[in-house]
Amino acid sequence: MLAVAVAATTSAALLDAQRADGASGARRVARVALTFQDRVRHYLLYVPAAPNGSLVLAFHGGGSTAAQMQRVTGLDALADREHFIVAYPEAFERSWADGRNETWAEKKGVDDVGFAKAVVDDIARTQTVDRSRVFATGLSNGAILTHRLACEAADTFAAIAPVIGAMAKRVTASCHPSRPVPIVGVQGRADPSVPFAGNEVLESSRTTEDTWRSLNGCAQTVISTPLPVRVNDGTSVERRSYASCRGAGDVVWYEIQGGGHRWPPETVSDARSQAENGVSSQNLDASEVIWAFFRTHARM
Repeated sequence: MLAVAVAATTSAALLDAQRADGASGARRVARVALTFQDRVRHYLLYVPAAPNGSLVLAFHGGGSTAAQMQRVTGLDALADREHFIVAYPEAFERSWADGRNETWAEKKGVDDVGFAKAVVDDIARTQTVDRSRVFATGLSNGAILTHRLACEAADTFAAIAPVIGAMAKRVTASCHPSRPVPIVGVQGRADPSVPFAGNEVLESSRTTEDTWRSLNGCAQTVISTPLPVRVNDGTSVERRSYASCRGAGDVVWYEIQGGGHRWPPETVSDARSQAENGVSSQNLDASEVIWAFFRTHARM
């Protein structure tokens, strides 16, 4: 990892965004500039009324933006209800250095582990942040990055939640977290972009799951629970978990049979996108299950 540069916050520009819950009016979202590694980087910051000190960083997918992640996840509305702060970091040239050694960010020597930690420190300068309740979630390329954050920054992130993103094989080989890191994962079995069975640079979903089970010292036997099928959209969800994990390092996986490369239950109306990325399951709310997990997994 490259040496971490000194980070300095510049003035924040305020952006208007329509309320994710559909209510009238607009919420104010701060777009914050942060100088890191001699580059001006950005993140969106949403602070609800009466924040409780919890902080969630949500990393968008490759080729996407922080604003798109904000829209797809609906985390602002959840933050309003649960009173956590949420930040959406912006990738360099729309890609994260996630450990595959393939992205533009990695080719340019970007240190996104250091950037993620710098974002947390920057927010803590202006907001009250409970350092035992700082969490990371991500989508696709951003999800793959969260595995790396757990491996290399367990002192900063209490738990992670990768959605449609397995662990990079290069990261698996060098992963030695300083403590057990609780993880809740979501993966579609019919994902056309991040294959469930893995590929030359990514572990399979099951191997990723078992890697964290082993790292966190959980029992080998998986506890499998089918979730109720509420919508007949061709998908079903299996919740996979393990007992006796060391240091409350729980490992929970939501496998979506028939699920594509989506943050469920994202609504998809575009036929081309549907064909390219597969089905968005309406039988799981990823943001809800992620926050329910985070809420009970502060760093010990």
